[in-house]
Amino acid sequence: MNETLLFSYHDIAVYSGDPMSLREGQWLNDAMLSFYYEYLTHEILRGDNSILLLKPTLVQCLRLQQDAKSLRSALPTDMHTKELIFIPVNNSNNLVHVEGGSGSHWSLLVYVKHANPTYHYYDSMANMNYQYALAVKSKLDAILLGTAGPVPPMITHSCPQQENGSDCGIFVILFTDLLSRRYNDLRLPPPPVSPERPRRLSADPDAARRAAYIALQNRRNSAQLQSLLPRRHPSALSDAKYDSSGVVRRPMSPFVSGSAREGVGVRPAMMVTSVADRTFWWIDYSDLCNPLKARTTLQALVNDHCVRYSNGGPAPFI
Repeated sequence: MNETLLFSYHDIAVYSGDPMSLREGQWLNDAMLSFYYEYLTHEILRGDNSILLLKPTLVQCLRLQQDAKSLRSALPTDMHTKELIFIPVNNSNNLVHVEGGSGSHWSLLVYVKHANPTYHYYDSMANMNYQYALAVKSKLDAILLGTAGPVPPMITHSCPQQENGSDCGIFVILFTDLLSRRYNDLRLPPPPVSPERPRRLSADPDAARRAAYIALQNRRNSAQLQSLLPRRHPSALSDAKYDSSGVVRRPMSPFVSGSAREGVGVRPAMMVTSVADRTFWWIDYSDLCNPLKARTTLQALVNDHCVRYSNGGPAPFI
């Protein structure tokens, strides 16, 4: 079936049939996942070159391509410099397309580069894709680390579980969105202090007391943040500190979930986070929006980009 090009957005071409996978009950296709990864890269994480969101087609190539030369030429040349790499894993055995009947589930693998490289794995269907994630990890280990040093561990996290057979791709988008924004928030530089507006705390004793209290709370929050993120890269940890003078850079959550619910149990042999281990990598139901609401939001986003980047064609969702 011939499909009409709706719009092109950076390296992504979206065709008329692609947005239909955003409707309720539909399995998210690789084009829509790639579109949202491109949107995150250019409009949310802009300027942060430490994060790489790998497109699904590249992940398929990484897992299934046997020719090492072809594989290296297809992947980003600066891949080894990235602090975080988000890797959507699919169980398709098609080298080019992950839809078309051969693929049935999405999950998320995240590579973290620090003194001891680590992988974090999230699966919304009881680790259904675990073996495929291991295959991707094995290929990445060879490319990023070679044969030097120990093999990085892959930590499997308990995470929200889907309630149907079609929301796996939506959960991958939600997981990626949450974790990438968390990391990006920690790296925000402090806002410049305008010399035209100097503080005059001495003229108002109450203001001085309030500023001292805020500074104390900020120091406590900074200490809590750093204690919750023991695996963070040193430069990112230093960026996470609050301004001791009382100027809060930006409201930051310590990423402590309000709920103790866990997802489906995982294999005992895996490394699994416990309820008490609510670190940066912890994702709970209360951290995510409803998958149906996420689909509606994505539909609106596609509509907006269709209007902005198409040649006057109609938006797919009216």
